[in-house]
Amino acid sequence: MNPDWSRRRFIGSGGTLSGAAWLKLTTPGLVAAAASACDAMESASAFVNLSEAQARELSAISARLIPTTSTPGAIEAGVIHFIDQSLAGEMAAERAAAFQGLSEFLSGLNPEQPNRLFSELDAADQDAYLKDREGTDFFEFMRLMTIYGFFAMSSHGGNRDHLSWTLIGFEGHGAWTPPFGHYDSETEV
Repeated sequence: MNPDWSRRRFIGSGGTLSGAAWLKLTTPGLVAAAASACDAMESASAFVNLSEAQARELSAISARLIPTTSTPGAIEAGVIHFIDQSLAGEMAAERAAAFQGLSEFLSGLNPEQPNRLFSELDAADQDAYLKDREGTDFFEFMRLMTIYGFFAMSSHGGNRDHLSWTLIGFEGHGAWTPPFGHYDSETEV
């Protein structure tokens, strides 16, 4: 055994090897989905999986989960394009459940007005309705997809122009070699 090999270096090499194997197995699908998501986001083209009505409602939900304040939110990050593309690719098995969840979510808005839409409510009513639905499968799905779409690499359709990374001070922007930022700039690899 080479005495220059530290435990950190050994673990780093193992991670690199397993990451390379995973990347080799999944790269073609990810590249195709990412390219398609970026094209859709940049050209504001029609959605692949979502109808305009579904996109409007899912976008309104994600906009309340990560709202636009003094900083950009889910709308500016293009989260809806991430969700749309994910339901075409890696999350295709979840598509039917997501659409059923949205239908059930909307049906619970107001039984006296069955055609009422979440996107038509004011922000306070949207927040109150989401609070009532917190913990449901659909709410958790939307929460995760919104977070993923907001913070994922831009190549996956969300995080337009790396805006979320800029907000949190992440300096990587695709450079996946250490140091990743100020927090590990003095770490030896």
